[in-house]
Amino acid sequence: MFYPLSYALSFQYRLPGTYRVSVPKRELHRFHVQAPLKLGKRRGRKLVIRLVNHTHRPSQSAKGELGGGNVEASQPSISTALVPLPKRRFQIRRWRWTLLWLSVFSIMGVAVTSGVLLLTKLPPPINCRRISALSADGDRLYCARAAAASGKLDQLVAAIGLVQHWPEGHPLYPEAQRQMTAWSQAILALAQQKIYEGNPKEAIAIASKIPFSSPIYAEARTKITTWQQHLQRAEDITRQFKDALKVQGFQKASLLITQLSQLNQDSWTLSRVDSLLKQLAAEKEAWQQLEEARELASSNSLEPLMAAVTLSTKINPNSYVKAQVLEEQSRWSRSLVQMATNLFQQQDFTGVVRVLEKIPVTTPQYREAQDWIRLSRASETAKKDNILALVDALAAVRPIDSKSPVHKLTSSTVTLWQSQLQDLSQLQLANLFASTGQRTGLASAIDQAARIALGRPQRQRAQTLIAQWRKEIQLIDDRNTLVSAQQLAQGGTIVELKGAVELARQIKLGQPQRIEAQTEIAKWTRQIQALEDQPILDLAEAFAQRRDLMAAISTAGQIRSNRPLYPEAQKAIANWVAQVQTAQDRPILDAAAALAAQGRFDAAIATASQIPPERALYPQAQAAISTWAAQKATSQGEARSAPFESN
Repeated sequence: MFYPLSYALSFQYRLPGTYRVSVPKRELHRFHVQAPLKLGKRRGRKLVIRLVNHTHRPSQSAKGELGGGNVEASQPSISTALVPLPKRRFQIRRWRWTLLWLSVFSIMGVAVTSGVLLLTKLPPPINCRRISALSADGDRLYCARAAAASGKLDQLVAAIGLVQHWPEGHPLYPEAQRQMTAWSQAILALAQQKIYEGNPKEAIAIASKIPFSSPIYAEARTKITTWQQHLQRAEDITRQFKDALKVQGFQKASLLITQLSQLNQDSWTLSRVDSLLKQLAAEKEAWQQLEEARELASSNSLEPLMAAVTLSTKINPNSYVKAQVLEEQSRWSRSLVQMATNLFQQQDFTGVVRVLEKIPVTTPQYREAQDWIRLSRASETAKKDNILALVDALAAVRPIDSKSPVHKLTSSTVTLWQSQLQDLSQLQLANLFASTGQRTGLASAIDQAARIALGRPQRQRAQTLIAQWRKEIQLIDDRNTLVSAQQLAQGGTIVELKGAVELARQIKLGQPQRIEAQTEIAKWTRQIQALEDQPILDLAEAFAQRRDLMAAISTAGQIRSNRPLYPEAQKAIANWVAQVQTAQDRPILDAAAALAAQGRFDAAIATASQIPPERALYPQAQAAISTWAAQKATSQGEARSAPFESN
């Protein structure tokens, strides 16, 4: 060990039974002691010097400590002695043995710990998926137990397969036999469960998987034999039962069910008996339904036939009478198709669909019926007689096959619909032209509709539209003529009015504007007559103004009674006649009044009575006569009363 010179080191040396002293390093060479060497193995004694670092304490401190009463310092500062070597050897040996035993104990501890870990650590799991014939038998038994633990048939069979070939001398043979017994019993229990479930064939197949090396192989074979015998007998009875049902031998079938029920009391037998009883009841019901359907169809009329077909479709399809049902359904369906054909000819398309929908899908007539239904529905749609309906109808019959019995009628119907569609397209275009309401558009519509030839489906409709459009054209022409006449008549002259009348007379009888035209003609004729008679009436009034009443009357009398100024002329004539009569009868009435004034009432009355009733002064004359008669009576009364007064 080396120390830097800058450090002040001191070494402590102590002998047993002495005090420890400190010696500076630089003074160490003064204490070297040469020890004598002995012979033999022993070498020279060793001087043990203990070095103590006292660099922080100066040498003077030692003196101070000694002076201070320190026990160690009170000793001489330097002492020399030899180390006792035997004791040091003993210490060294003790340390060697301690290390040795520590090493031994360490090795033993490691070994014990490793052993405990190996004993307590679980071995790696066995991979049963990779088990093979080369695998250890213990692993095979382990995997067999693991597989059989699920209780599944295939796992149980696989478990037995792993250990069934071990010889009797095999160490694991007793355990394998014990396990095989348990696994075989589990397989046999599964087979018995199938017996309870009514599946003897599956039970036999399951029990047959028990190998010959199984301890319960004999028991399994006994059960298999018993089950096979019972199964064979039950199958024979079942076969005879089915043969009886095929010929409707219901009584024999009932006896066979009784025999089967007496075979044994196993659950599968009872289950089969119950199944056969249900089958017998179903066959009886199916036969009864077939007889009822035959009874309905015997009338060979539409509604009963439909009811018979409907009833036959309710018969159990798994029954043995199904063949007879199919035969009867085919015959009845053929009759329904014929009746539906008659309905189609009568254009009762809804009735066709209602009848043919009853035909079952299992009959040969089903496809034909569906084609009739398509054609009927399309025909019903086409009856709407518009473009969209015809397009839908053509699309509806497109699926009808060329080999179908309905194809020929469908082809002719399609041809008719296509013609109708073409005609309707032309009429649609014509209607488009006519919708303008103009004469040119109507003329184009008539030309378009006239292209539909005689014999075409829409010919009659086209002619109807043409007649309608011609009336509309005539209406337009007449309206134009009448408007022209009215415009001409607005002039108000005789010539213009006569021209308007001539134009209006061009509107013939039966035309839409005929009534309005005749009304206008009558109005304009009266205006013409008024214009023609007005000069005559004016002349008569001129005569009357000149007091030439007779000439005025004669002139006004020229206006005929059917003329518009006739009432006015007659009124003027009556006025003028009254003036003439008044002038003629006034002297007579004046003379009568003069007589009455003289008291000659009788003469006055006789004179006034000369005026006839149709004369203008007749009312006045009659009033005067009444007055005079009253005056006469009054005067006569006074005359008769005068003698009495005088007396």
